[in-house]
Amino acid sequence: MASSNEDIQISNKLDDAYQHMQSAQLYVSKAPNSMSVDLVNKADDFYNAMQAKATTAQNILAAVQPVYESDAMKTIRDGMNTLVEGLPGVLKALDEVANIHPFIKIAVGAFKVVVELDLKRRDNEKKITLLFVEMKDMMEVLIQLRLIKDEEEPGPDGTTIKARMQELVKRTADDIKTCANACDAYSKKKLLVKVLKSSSWDDKFKGFLTLFTDRRKAFTFALEMHVGKGVDDANRKLDSVNTKLNLVLEFFATLVPPDQQQLGELINSRGGPDAVMKENDVLTALAKYKPSSEVGSAKRADAHADLRSNKDPEGSLKELKEELFESADVAMQKNLETFERKFDVQRKKIIEEMQGIVRHEGDRVIDSVLSGPHDKIRDTDIHELWKDMRWRGHAKARHFVLALRDYYSSEFVSTSGVSGPVPRVIAEDQWALKYLDVEYISALIEAFDEDASGFITISEVNQFTTSRPQGWSVVHWLAYWAQGWQMSCTYYIVKITNCFAEIFALEPHVRAENHTFVAEYLMNVWRPVTTLSASMSTFAVEDELWSRFESYVLAEEKRLDDALKDVHYYIDAVETLYLITGPGRIEQFIFPLLYLLVRRHLDVMRLCYRRVVINRGELWYAAGGIYYIMDMVMARVGYLESLFKQRNLDPDKQFKTFAYGLYNYIRDQDQFWSLKSLMNGSFTTADFRPDEVEKDLPEPGDVLSYPTPMEGLFSRPEEILTESDLEVSGPLKVILGRWYGFFGEGDAWPGYPMVTFFFHASEDASVAKARSITAGGVSFAIVGQHALKDDGTVEYSFSQTFSGGYEPRHLKARLSDDGQSLFGLWGNKEDDLKDEFYLTRLPPELLTARPSPREFRENKIQALWRYAIDATREQIRRKSTSLSWIRIKEYLARRNKYLTLIAREEDQGLNPDEYKELAILDHGFTYDEACCCFVLLEMRNRAGDKVPNFGCNVCAQEIEGVRYTCLPCSLAQNTSVDFCDKPGCRDATLDIDGSTHLPSHHMIKVRTFLFYDRDTPKLFGNATRVIADLTEQAKKMGTRPKLPAADARNDQGQDGDTGLVDGASGALQAKDSVDAETPVTSPIDIKKDEPETRGRATAASANKVIGVRPTCVSCSAKMEPPFFVCVDCIESIYICTDCDEQLGGLSIGAHTPSHSLLRYSRSSETNRAAGPSEERLRALESKVASFSGQFTALNERMHRMEGLLESLLSRLVPEVSVG
Repeated sequence: MASSNEDIQISNKLDDAYQHMQSAQLYVSKAPNSMSVDLVNKADDFYNAMQAKATTAQNILAAVQPVYESDAMKTIRDGMNTLVEGLPGVLKALDEVANIHPFIKIAVGAFKVVVELDLKRRDNEKKITLLFVEMKDMMEVLIQLRLIKDEEEPGPDGTTIKARMQELVKRTADDIKTCANACDAYSKKKLLVKVLKSSSWDDKFKGFLTLFTDRRKAFTFALEMHVGKGVDDANRKLDSVNTKLNLVLEFFATLVPPDQQQLGELINSRGGPDAVMKENDVLTALAKYKPSSEVGSAKRADAHADLRSNKDPEGSLKELKEELFESADVAMQKNLETFERKFDVQRKKIIEEMQGIVRHEGDRVIDSVLSGPHDKIRDTDIHELWKDMRWRGHAKARHFVLALRDYYSSEFVSTSGVSGPVPRVIAEDQWALKYLDVEYISALIEAFDEDASGFITISEVNQFTTSRPQGWSVVHWLAYWAQGWQMSCTYYIVKITNCFAEIFALEPHVRAENHTFVAEYLMNVWRPVTTLSASMSTFAVEDELWSRFESYVLAEEKRLDDALKDVHYYIDAVETLYLITGPGRIEQFIFPLLYLLVRRHLDVMRLCYRRVVINRGELWYAAGGIYYIMDMVMARVGYLESLFKQRNLDPDKQFKTFAYGLYNYIRDQDQFWSLKSLMNGSFTTADFRPDEVEKDLPEPGDVLSYPTPMEGLFSRPEEILTESDLEVSGPLKVILGRWYGFFGEGDAWPGYPMVTFFFHASEDASVAKARSITAGGVSFAIVGQHALKDDGTVEYSFSQTFSGGYEPRHLKARLSDDGQSLFGLWGNKEDDLKDEFYLTRLPPELLTARPSPREFRENKIQALWRYAIDATREQIRRKSTSLSWIRIKEYLARRNKYLTLIAREEDQGLNPDEYKELAILDHGFTYDEACCCFVLLEMRNRAGDKVPNFGCNVCAQEIEGVRYTCLPCSLAQNTSVDFCDKPGCRDATLDIDGSTHLPSHHMIKVRTFLFYDRDTPKLFGNATRVIADLTEQAKKMGTRPKLPAADARNDQGQDGDTGLVDGASGALQAKDSVDAETPVTSPIDIKKDEPETRGRATAASANKVIGVRPTCVSCSAKMEPPFFVCVDCIESIYICTDCDEQLGGLSIGAHTPSHSLLRYSRSSETNRAAGPSEERLRALESKVASFSGQFTALNERMHRMEGLLESLLSRLVPEVSVG
């Protein structure tokens, strides 16, 4: 083993280091208590620790090395390394045997499907590979059936091979599918989950290894017995199989990937899995962990992790804990439906490949005896060209395409046996010759050269020619890739753009409970899709040319749509995408695939409008499908970039032209999505039309992948006892089935809402187990066992564990004599059980009427009478068919009070009286009713959720309410500069990258949710035009701004700014425009409609103006800056700051409180982002102003002194005259 030499080298180095340390001690011993002595001692301790570890490693290595290097283990390793190479031969042999013995087709078919699915997985782990090796070894036994010619011929014991093995083969097919589903579920788990749950999954995989070995033994035994070799011969073969199984299980334990090893060590350093799962902060940090590149590359087990970057961390942690709480069996069960869809799709593809081999007219028949490489080419024309050019296995791409163009451009070709020359291209295809021009040479090269290597191989030629539609010539196919593909991309880009425009128009109007998820979907999906669509150079669709390609384009769309329907539009992995698209470059199907998914998501949004409240996961996993496509895109970009560098080509230049620039923007998105670029573009918009939204609305069950929150509340599928449950006997059997109950806590009864679960027996019939969900939505598992006490009674012990990090419960219970109730004590620690619980088989309606255990202890007779009376009343009330308004009001009042209390309990806790009231309400609701209340509470919370999309530049907190955006600073910084509504933030002075934000800057006040990338350009554009209009009017008036003309804001205007009114004199001061560089040009979108432009109100527009000064539309007060101007209304709406603050927004005419407002400031000089020189100038002005104030004060004092002297003189003058 390579690692053994490394360990020996390390040990030798440690010994050498120790010798040097011993010699060093001779010198330092003369200096006791010195720092050198301490250092040497520490080094000695470190050496001893390292030496101990090295010795331990060598001891372990010495123990396992003989086994690892044995011939049997080498065979296992070789089987793993050669699995892929050996599968085609095995599959071919199995197909041949299946034709002889059709009864094995079911197992052979399942094996072929799961092998194809596994081969599509990019990052197969060695554990999964070992499973498939054992699966292959099992199936190879069936190849021996080819020695048996007749499956109906009886063996020596009179049993046919079909009768002996048919049922076994059917079970094998099911086992293969179950194993493949387990592998699929495991591959989707996050790295952290794989490590923390490794023991659970390892046990499951070892079970499959044992199962396949047992099945292999069963096949071998059946074959040996059929051919009459005897039991002894069969047993000898089975012994060798058992020996190999032991080695395989030992080898399996060593197959831990490097990334899992590294994370496992980190987890152990934090106290181990149990300790880690109890610490939320540690779990959150470990969930973000990525292995170092030296140990192993980080695998992306869950592409939805990127989607959750904007998600609430508490929500992500809750999902992680839910996943950690799941057992391997539960995870497999959840994944089964998705896996079965993929299984069926792959099975159909295999059948289609076997039945749908297409031969085109003119294709050559490839003989087994070949005279040269050109004879492997199927197309006659290209075969002739390849032969004439004397190319071998490949040709330079450019040379090949140019030669092909010259070949087809020759008008005539002489053909033996035909009188005179004949056209090389038939008349129907003459139109296509123009697209073989040099102008399209790059597109043609890309069509042939799938790997972008710069060379075209014979296999690539055959792949290109055989993939063309039936009835199309090669020239027609070339024309499609020269121009038709770009045209089809344009066709789908327009469709995608229009779908998003409809979604954005619908977004503000969806139900409040759905809005957060719709907004998060758009925040995560729209930008990457738009980056792709905007990057590509589009081509206007020409009807005549489009008609030549339309049939193929629509056929491909239908093929993809059918495949998406088969998986219910749920893309859970990149492998699923390969399954949907089939072979080929991603460029071929990227836009039709995106369109089909976005169109489907639009249907979900339409349901979100008014009809349904969707599940939390509906749009998250819908967006996940888009992200898997982007994973493929980024993988393709990375591959192309490395290939261009290998070919000494400049990637920047290549990506500008490759696939018509498809990947150009995706490589460097910062410039494209910069504010300057956005300000120069516009996005397609659509009007919100409620009638169109609800027109031909699909049924929720046909579109939604997840049940809605309200589904299943009162129609929960009833569990029944299984066959294994019915076979159980004794004390375990009497507790199997459905239970309802309450748990008390302290003096409160109950302390929690009603619970329910259904006990089943374990596989070995040793314990009872159940899984369920609390009324509050927390998953839990409960496991129970029994023990016989000294007094002959049976005591049951239960352990209840919860997802989400809640403390487990331990229960001790006794079964009532009638077997209808379980009761006892519970606690969070096994040695501290002090709270009571009561479980019953009776209907939950009767349980709500049952008094508490304390009441039964204190006065059992009274409690029984009360129980009987209340239960009777409850049954009569519930069975009554008439509903009175009093009963409805009473129930609604109880429910609303319950919702208030449980909401307050989550947020701030309750006082003792409120806890008592909550306990009474808990007692009065059945499990289903309590579930309904918690769902209603979730709907209320969802309706009030805010989507944080911007952060405050001062306090660094997410802004969930009113947001202020500084216009001049944003334009100067090329990104949005935002402040929350707290006075200390919105009125702050802030240094930003060498410039200064001042409170007097023009600010945009936003009260509604806006998408930064999409809405900011329009918002800033409108605000800039408002400022430009006011500036222009101020210049024209020369004194004060006048209400502009109606069409003044229809023009683009200019970036400008001005002070509106001088506070002292009222004279207008015209100022310079807002500093901002000219935005760079970027083709952001294809416009369907021009964006709505803003216009001024006319004189009759009812915006109140007294003289020439703007007045508040609410209080009619004359306004001086700062004041607000609506940037969304067509008419100019002016609002004073007092009215806006006091009323929280105005509703007047078309103006609504959700409209954005520009806060227009007094002086434009302060409305620019101040640079360093401006700061010094401002400081100088400030000093001058302070001096001016001092002079003014001095002047006033002089005036007062002069007045005092004058008054004194006036008094003195009469006295002097008298004297």
